[in-house]
Amino acid sequence: MYGNINRMIVKNNEIRRTCSECGSDYYAASSPMQELCPECAHFLYGYENCPHDFQNGRCVKCHWDGSSSEYIKTIRD
Repeated sequence: MYGNINRMIVKNNEIRRTCSECGSDYYAASSPMQELCPECAHFLYGYENCPHDFQNGRCVKCHWDGSSSEYIKTIRD
């Protein structure tokens, strides 16, 4: 009905979005693109990636959970 809407959550004054490529939540401020997490923006468009620091299954800097789409997996490997 609404097409591909990017979900947005505000928690602890951090705006979180859901990546339209891999499905992971991420901090909106951590990515140069509105609908992609830093990881997907990096591999799809060459933007600088987050220097990930994982704790409890998520990057504490960008909130990415390590998800990758099948397409990202093929171009990353």
